[in-house]
Amino acid sequence: MNRILHILLFLTLIGTILSAAPTSAASVLKRAIAYHDPEGTWPTLNATFHFAETRPDGRASESTMELDNSRTFMRVNMGGKESYEITGESCLILSGDKDEKRGLMIRNYFLYLWGLPMKLLDPGTILAPQVESSEIDGFPCDVLRVIYEKDTWYFHIDRESGRMRQYEFYKDDTKAAGEIITLEDEVSAGSIRIPQKRNWYKIPGNEYLGTDVLTRVQRTNK
Repeated sequence: MNRILHILLFLTLIGTILSAAPTSAASVLKRAIAYHDPEGTWPTLNATFHFAETRPDGRASESTMELDNSRTFMRVNMGGKESYEITGESCLILSGDKDEKRGLMIRNYFLYLWGLPMKLLDPGTILAPQVESSEIDGFPCDVLRVIYEKDTWYFHIDRESGRMRQYEFYKDDTKAAGEIITLEDEVSAGSIRIPQKRNWYKIPGNEYLGTDVLTRVQRTNK
């Protein structure tokens, strides 16, 4: 009997130690990607994204992004005002009076924001080892800190499901200036779960900057 009690106490102690062990940033990212891209299809995704954007002054526009990740191809149309076709780092201007640099910047913007959290696996991404904690809309979250050359991003990952609940970026570690992006609802692209509605707020002041909505995603059959 005493031996059984000792074993039970030992197992309880081990469980307590394991539960108290710090969560690694890599494991949090793995959990987030398992939720948003459980079958690992993002690297070969071939689909067209349709967006609706609104701004505080009443402006509204629609954009489309035709994406084929398997050949690093994107065709993006910014509401008819400017459009580009990009393969690798080669940019063809289809309409508008902007240059190739602008087209590549738009490509990077769309690809990063709508490819999260999978884009955090990109080479050169610096994932801070420390995992912070937060609560978003009543959901306990683990917070990933990702360090880039010009800003630092924070991603709030639901501690239970792995769902990305919110993210923000700041110009430096003081968090005096930056933007917060809240996330609502989801759209499916096959097995991929993509946050549908993104509301942007400026820091400081919590000034509302606008809303981007992914209205639908059309998969392309190869």
